[in-house]
Amino acid sequence: MSGAEADRAAFHEFVAKHHRFLLTTHINPDGDGLGSEVALAHWLLARGKSARILNDSVLPAQFAFMAGDLAIESWQSEMAEQRFGEADALIVLDTSNKQRIGRVAQTIEHHIIPVMVVDHHATHTRGFGRVNVIEPGAAATGEILFELFHEAGHPITPAIAEALYIAVMTDTGSFRYSNTDPHVHRMAAEMLGFGLDPQRLHALVHAHASAGRMRFFGSALAALEMHADGRLVVLTARPEDFQRHGVVGADTDGLVDMPRTIAGVEAVALFSEAETGKTKVSLRSTGRVKVDELASRHGGGGHIHAAGILLRCTTDEARARILPELVRIVEGVAPGESAGAARK
Repeated sequence: MSGAEADRAAFHEFVAKHHRFLLTTHINPDGDGLGSEVALAHWLLARGKSARILNDSVLPAQFAFMAGDLAIESWQSEMAEQRFGEADALIVLDTSNKQRIGRVAQTIEHHIIPVMVVDHHATHTRGFGRVNVIEPGAAATGEILFELFHEAGHPITPAIAEALYIAVMTDTGSFRYSNTDPHVHRMAAEMLGFGLDPQRLHALVHAHASAGRMRFFGSALAALEMHADGRLVVLTARPEDFQRHGVVGADTDGLVDMPRTIAGVEAVALFSEAETGKTKVSLRSTGRVKVDELASRHGGGGHIHAAGILLRCTTDEARARILPELVRIVEGVAPGESAGAARK
Protein backbone atom coordinates (compact mmCIF):
# COMPACT_ATOMS: atom_id res chain seq x y z
CA MET A 1 0.00 0.00 0.00
CA SER A 2 1.43 3.39 -1.03
CA GLY A 3 1.71 6.33 1.37
CA ALA A 4 -1.28 8.08 -0.22
CA GLU A 5 -3.37 4.89 -0.03
CA ALA A 6 -2.42 4.45 3.63
CA ASP A 7 -3.38 8.05 4.40
CA ARG A 8 -6.74 7.60 2.72
CA ALA A 9 -7.36 4.37 4.62
CA ALA A 10 -6.53 6.25 7.82
CA PHE A 11 -9.13 8.89 6.87
CA HIS A 12 -11.86 6.29 6.65
CA GLU A 13 -10.76 4.66 9.93
CA PHE A 14 -10.75 8.07 11.64
CA VAL A 15 -14.28 8.82 10.47
CA ALA A 16 -15.53 5.38 11.50
CA LYS A 17 -13.95 5.65 14.95
CA HIS A 18 -15.33 9.06 15.97
CA HIS A 19 -18.85 10.43 16.18
CA ARG A 20 -18.87 14.15 17.11
CA PHE A 21 -16.80 16.15 14.66
CA LEU A 22 -15.66 19.77 14.73
CA LEU A 23 -14.51 21.16 11.36
CA THR A 24 -12.31 24.19 10.70
CA THR A 25 -10.30 25.84 7.95
CA HIS A 26 -7.75 28.62 7.52
CA ILE A 27 -8.21 32.28 8.43
CA ASN A 28 -9.90 34.41 5.76
CA PRO A 29 -11.55 31.28 4.34
CA ASP A 30 -12.01 30.92 0.59
CA GLY A 31 -14.38 28.86 -1.52
CA ASP A 32 -12.30 25.70 -1.22
CA GLY A 33 -11.96 25.87 2.56
CA LEU A 34 -15.65 26.67 3.10
CA GLY A 35 -16.91 24.35 0.36
CA SER A 36 -14.88 21.50 1.85
CA GLU A 37 -16.29 22.20 5.32
CA VAL A 38 -19.89 22.31 4.09
CA ALA A 39 -19.51 19.19 1.93
CA LEU A 40 -17.85 17.19 4.71
CA ALA A 41 -20.39 18.36 7.31
CA HIS A 42 -23.31 17.21 5.12
CA TRP A 43 -21.56 13.92 4.38
CA LEU A 44 -20.89 13.22 8.07
CA LEU A 45 -24.45 14.14 9.05
CA ALA A 46 -25.79 11.76 6.39
CA ARG A 47 -23.76 9.00 8.04
CA GLY A 48 -25.40 9.65 11.39
CA LYS A 49 -22.49 11.61 12.81
CA SER A 50 -22.53 15.01 14.48
CA ALA A 51 -20.70 17.84 12.67
CA ARG A 52 -20.19 21.50 13.53
CA ILE A 53 -18.10 24.19 11.81
CA LEU A 54 -15.95 26.68 13.74
CA ASN A 55 -13.52 29.06 12.02
CA ASP A 56 -11.28 31.84 13.26
CA SER A 57 -12.74 34.29 10.73
CA VAL A 58 -16.25 35.56 10.03
CA LEU A 59 -18.01 33.92 7.09
CA PRO A 60 -17.41 36.14 4.01
CA ALA A 61 -20.61 37.64 2.61
CA GLN A 62 -20.21 36.12 -0.86
CA PHE A 63 -20.22 32.63 0.64
CA ALA A 64 -23.07 33.12 3.13
CA PHE A 65 -25.50 31.27 0.84
CA MET A 66 -23.46 28.09 1.26
CA ALA A 67 -24.34 27.70 4.93
CA GLY A 68 -27.95 26.74 4.30
CA ASP A 69 -29.17 24.95 7.42
CA LEU A 70 -25.62 24.59 8.76
CA ALA A 71 -24.20 27.01 11.34
CA ILE A 72 -20.78 28.26 10.24
CA GLU A 73 -19.56 29.88 13.44
CA SER A 74 -16.68 32.31 13.94
CA TRP A 75 -14.35 32.12 16.91
CA GLN A 76 -15.44 33.41 20.30
CA SER A 77 -13.60 32.25 23.39
CA GLU A 78 -16.46 30.78 25.43
CA MET A 79 -18.22 29.31 22.41
CA ALA A 80 -14.97 27.74 21.17
CA GLU A 81 -14.47 26.05 24.53
CA GLN A 82 -18.00 24.69 24.35
CA ARG A 83 -17.56 23.35 20.81
CA PHE A 84 -14.30 21.64 21.69
CA GLY A 85 -15.91 20.16 24.78
CA GLU A 86 -18.73 18.70 22.69
CA ALA A 87 -16.48 17.21 19.99
CA ASP A 88 -14.47 14.00 20.06
CA ALA A 89 -12.46 14.80 16.88
CA LEU A 90 -11.28 17.83 14.91
CA ILE A 91 -10.84 17.91 11.12
CA VAL A 92 -8.75 20.73 9.63
CA LEU A 93 -9.45 21.42 5.96
CA ASP A 94 -7.48 23.23 3.25
CA THR A 95 -4.39 23.94 5.36
CA SER A 96 -1.75 21.78 7.00
CA ASN A 97 -0.13 24.78 8.69
CA LYS A 98 -1.34 24.97 12.29
CA GLN A 99 -0.75 28.73 12.47
CA ARG A 100 -3.16 29.26 9.58
CA ILE A 101 -6.22 28.23 11.60
CA GLY A 102 -5.69 31.22 13.89
CA ARG A 103 -7.22 31.20 17.34
CA VAL A 104 -8.63 27.72 16.84
CA ALA A 105 -5.04 26.48 17.13
CA GLN A 106 -4.73 28.09 20.55
CA THR A 107 -7.78 26.17 21.73
CA ILE A 108 -6.29 22.88 20.54
CA GLU A 109 -3.35 23.40 22.89
CA HIS A 110 -5.43 22.84 26.04
CA HIS A 111 -7.80 20.16 24.75
CA ILE A 112 -6.96 16.50 24.27
CA ILE A 113 -8.61 15.92 20.92
CA PRO A 114 -7.49 13.84 17.91
CA VAL A 115 -6.84 15.93 14.80
CA MET A 116 -7.07 14.98 11.14
CA VAL A 117 -5.82 17.23 8.31
CA VAL A 118 -7.06 17.15 4.71
CA ASP A 119 -5.20 19.53 2.41
CA HIS A 120 -3.70 20.00 -1.05
CA HIS A 121 -1.00 22.63 -0.43
CA ALA A 122 2.62 21.68 -1.09
CA THR A 123 4.28 23.93 1.49
CA HIS A 124 3.43 21.85 4.57
CA THR A 125 3.29 18.24 3.40
CA ARG A 126 3.83 16.65 6.83
CA GLY A 127 0.78 18.09 8.56
CA PHE A 128 0.15 18.35 12.29
CA GLY A 129 -2.67 15.85 12.65
CA ARG A 130 -2.78 12.30 13.93
CA VAL A 131 -3.98 11.58 10.39
CA ASN A 132 -2.79 13.70 7.44
CA VAL A 133 -4.27 13.36 3.97
CA ILE A 134 -2.16 15.87 2.03
CA GLU A 135 -2.16 15.59 -1.75
CA PRO A 136 -0.43 18.52 -3.51
CA GLY A 137 -1.39 17.09 -6.90
CA ALA A 138 -5.07 17.84 -6.27
CA ALA A 139 -6.51 21.08 -7.64
CA ALA A 140 -8.49 21.68 -4.44
CA THR A 141 -9.20 20.10 -1.08
CA GLY A 142 -12.73 19.60 -2.38
CA GLU A 143 -11.31 17.31 -5.07
CA ILE A 144 -9.68 15.11 -2.41
CA LEU A 145 -12.96 14.88 -0.49
CA PHE A 146 -14.81 14.01 -3.71
CA GLU A 147 -12.55 10.98 -4.15
CA LEU A 148 -12.73 10.02 -0.47
CA PHE A 149 -16.53 10.12 -0.54
CA HIS A 150 -16.55 7.83 -3.59
CA GLU A 151 -14.14 5.44 -1.90
CA ALA A 152 -16.42 5.22 1.12
CA GLY A 153 -19.33 4.21 -1.07
CA HIS A 154 -21.78 6.67 0.45
CA PRO A 155 -23.86 8.69 -2.02
CA ILE A 156 -23.22 12.34 -2.77
CA THR A 157 -26.28 14.55 -2.32
CA PRO A 158 -27.12 17.77 -4.21
CA ALA A 159 -26.00 19.85 -1.19
CA ILE A 160 -22.64 18.06 -1.12
CA ALA A 161 -22.30 18.40 -4.89
CA GLU A 162 -22.88 22.16 -4.75
CA ALA A 163 -20.27 22.65 -2.01
CA LEU A 164 -17.70 20.53 -3.84
CA TYR A 165 -18.35 22.34 -7.12
CA ILE A 166 -17.75 25.72 -5.45
CA ALA A 167 -14.58 24.38 -3.82
CA VAL A 168 -13.11 23.36 -7.16
CA MET A 169 -14.54 26.27 -9.17
CA THR A 170 -12.95 28.86 -6.90
CA ASP A 171 -9.57 27.18 -6.46
CA THR A 172 -9.14 26.74 -10.21
CA GLY A 173 -10.09 30.35 -10.96
CA SER A 174 -13.33 29.22 -12.58
CA PHE A 175 -11.45 26.44 -14.38
CA ARG A 176 -8.79 28.69 -15.95
CA TYR A 177 -5.71 28.14 -13.73
CA SER A 178 -3.02 25.64 -14.67
CA ASN A 179 -4.28 23.21 -11.99
CA THR A 180 -7.37 22.56 -14.15
CA ASP A 181 -6.90 19.08 -15.56
CA PRO A 182 -9.18 16.44 -17.12
CA HIS A 183 -10.04 14.99 -13.70
CA VAL A 184 -11.24 18.40 -12.49
CA HIS A 185 -13.55 18.70 -15.50
CA ARG A 186 -14.86 15.16 -15.01
CA MET A 187 -15.55 15.94 -11.36
CA ALA A 188 -17.32 19.20 -12.28
CA ALA A 189 -19.41 17.35 -14.86
CA GLU A 190 -20.51 14.81 -12.25
CA MET A 191 -21.45 17.61 -9.84
CA LEU A 192 -23.44 19.40 -12.55
CA GLY A 193 -25.34 16.15 -13.05
CA PHE A 194 -27.10 16.92 -9.76
CA GLY A 195 -28.89 19.82 -11.43
CA LEU A 196 -26.59 22.62 -10.32
CA ASP A 197 -26.78 25.95 -12.16
CA PRO A 198 -23.16 27.02 -12.81
CA GLN A 199 -24.14 30.53 -13.91
CA ARG A 200 -26.07 31.06 -10.67
CA LEU A 201 -23.24 29.73 -8.49
CA HIS A 202 -20.62 31.83 -10.26
CA ALA A 203 -22.79 34.93 -9.86
CA LEU A 204 -23.43 34.24 -6.16
CA VAL A 205 -19.70 33.97 -5.48
CA HIS A 206 -18.34 36.67 -7.78
CA ALA A 207 -21.15 39.20 -8.41
CA HIS A 208 -21.28 40.37 -4.83
CA ALA A 209 -19.30 43.61 -4.91
CA SER A 210 -20.39 46.86 -3.32
CA ALA A 211 -19.67 50.30 -4.74
CA GLY A 212 -17.27 50.82 -1.83
CA ARG A 213 -15.34 47.71 -2.80
CA MET A 214 -15.00 48.93 -6.38
CA ARG A 215 -13.69 52.28 -5.16
CA PHE A 216 -11.30 50.45 -2.82
CA PHE A 217 -9.97 48.42 -5.74
CA GLY A 218 -9.65 51.57 -7.81
CA SER A 219 -7.63 53.46 -5.21
CA ALA A 220 -5.33 50.49 -4.59
CA LEU A 221 -4.72 49.92 -8.29
CA ALA A 222 -4.18 53.62 -8.95
CA ALA A 223 -1.35 53.60 -6.40
CA LEU A 224 0.31 50.37 -7.57
CA GLU A 225 4.12 50.33 -7.57
CA MET A 226 6.41 48.72 -10.13
CA HIS A 227 9.64 47.11 -8.91
CA ALA A 228 12.38 44.94 -10.44
CA ASP A 229 12.28 46.78 -13.79
CA GLY A 230 8.51 46.46 -14.04
CA ARG A 231 8.39 42.72 -13.37
CA LEU A 232 6.99 43.02 -9.82
CA VAL A 233 3.79 44.86 -8.90
CA VAL A 234 3.20 45.89 -5.28
CA LEU A 235 -0.18 46.95 -3.86
CA THR A 236 -0.71 48.31 -0.36
CA ALA A 237 -3.95 48.72 1.62
CA ARG A 238 -3.66 50.33 5.05
CA PRO A 239 -6.32 50.47 7.80
CA GLU A 240 -7.45 53.94 6.74
CA ASP A 241 -8.11 52.64 3.22
CA PHE A 242 -10.46 49.96 4.55
CA GLN A 243 -12.19 52.48 6.80
CA ARG A 244 -12.57 55.12 4.08
CA HIS A 245 -14.34 52.73 1.71
CA GLY A 246 -16.26 50.75 4.34
CA VAL A 247 -14.75 47.37 3.41
CA VAL A 248 -13.27 44.46 5.36
CA GLY A 249 -10.42 42.01 4.82
CA ALA A 250 -12.50 39.60 2.76
CA ASP A 251 -13.20 42.42 0.28
CA THR A 252 -9.62 42.20 -1.00
CA ASP A 253 -10.45 38.90 -2.70
CA GLY A 254 -9.43 39.10 -6.35
CA LEU A 255 -7.49 42.36 -6.07
CA VAL A 256 -4.04 40.76 -6.13
CA ASP A 257 -4.88 38.85 -9.33
CA MET A 258 -5.67 41.90 -11.45
CA PRO A 259 -2.10 43.18 -12.05
CA ARG A 260 -1.01 39.74 -13.28
CA THR A 261 -2.43 40.75 -16.65
CA ILE A 262 0.09 43.61 -17.05
CA ALA A 263 2.57 42.80 -19.81
CA GLY A 264 5.94 41.66 -18.48
CA VAL A 265 4.81 41.17 -14.87
CA GLU A 266 6.25 38.09 -13.17
CA ALA A 267 4.79 38.52 -9.66
CA VAL A 268 2.37 40.58 -7.59
CA ALA A 269 2.31 41.29 -3.85
CA LEU A 270 -0.57 42.78 -1.91
CA PHE A 271 0.08 44.03 1.64
CA SER A 272 -3.31 44.55 3.32
CA GLU A 273 -3.84 45.63 6.92
CA ALA A 274 -7.59 45.40 7.46
CA GLU A 275 -7.06 45.05 11.21
CA THR A 276 -4.46 47.33 12.75
CA GLY A 277 -1.25 45.44 13.47
CA LYS A 278 -2.15 42.37 11.37
CA THR A 279 -0.99 42.41 7.75
CA LYS A 280 -1.94 39.82 5.18
CA VAL A 281 0.60 39.38 2.40
CA SER A 282 -0.94 37.90 -0.75
CA LEU A 283 1.56 36.68 -3.36
CA ARG A 284 0.88 35.76 -6.97
CA SER A 285 3.07 34.67 -9.87
CA THR A 286 2.41 34.55 -13.60
CA GLY A 287 4.29 31.29 -13.89
CA ARG A 288 8.07 31.56 -13.59
CA VAL A 289 8.42 32.84 -10.01
CA LYS A 290 7.77 30.41 -7.14
CA VAL A 291 6.13 32.26 -4.26
CA ASP A 292 5.24 29.34 -1.99
CA GLU A 293 8.76 28.91 -0.62
CA LEU A 294 8.94 32.59 0.35
CA ALA A 295 5.58 32.31 2.10
CA SER A 296 6.64 29.16 3.93
CA ARG A 297 9.81 30.81 5.25
CA HIS A 298 7.68 33.49 6.90
CA GLY A 299 5.06 31.17 8.42
CA GLY A 300 2.60 31.17 5.53
CA GLY A 301 1.91 28.77 2.72
CA GLY A 302 0.02 28.08 -0.46
CA HIS A 303 0.70 27.05 -4.01
CA ILE A 304 3.73 27.59 -6.24
CA HIS A 305 2.01 30.51 -7.97
CA ALA A 306 -0.41 31.67 -5.26
CA ALA A 307 0.51 31.92 -1.59
CA GLY A 308 -0.08 34.04 1.49
CA ILE A 309 1.37 35.08 4.83
CA LEU A 310 -0.19 36.64 7.92
CA LEU A 311 2.17 38.88 9.89
CA ARG A 312 1.48 40.55 13.20
CA CYS A 313 2.84 43.93 12.19
CA THR A 314 1.92 47.01 10.17
CA THR A 315 1.98 47.17 6.38
CA ASP A 316 5.19 49.20 6.43
CA GLU A 317 6.91 46.65 8.68
CA ALA A 318 5.64 43.80 6.51
CA ARG A 319 6.91 45.49 3.37
CA ALA A 320 10.33 46.00 4.95
CA ARG A 321 10.45 42.31 5.86
CA ILE A 322 9.11 40.72 2.67
CA LEU A 323 9.69 43.10 -0.23
CA PRO A 324 13.53 42.98 -0.45
CA GLU A 325 13.45 39.18 -0.53
CA LEU A 326 10.69 39.14 -3.14
CA VAL A 327 12.58 41.62 -5.32
CA ARG A 328 15.66 39.37 -5.19
CA ILE A 329 13.60 36.35 -6.20
CA VAL A 330 12.04 38.16 -9.16
CA GLU A 331 15.37 39.62 -10.26
CA GLY A 332 16.85 36.13 -10.08
CA VAL A 333 14.56 35.02 -12.91
CA ALA A 334 16.07 35.78 -16.31
CA PRO A 335 14.14 38.48 -18.20
CA GLY A 336 11.83 37.03 -20.77
CA GLU A 337 8.23 36.51 -21.71
CA SER A 338 6.11 35.84 -18.60
CA ALA A 339 3.99 32.72 -18.60
CA GLY A 340 0.68 34.55 -18.38
CA ALA A 341 -1.84 35.19 -15.64
CA ALA A 342 -3.82 31.96 -15.64
CA ARG A 343 -1.80 30.16 -12.96
CA LYS A 344 -2.24 28.88 -9.44
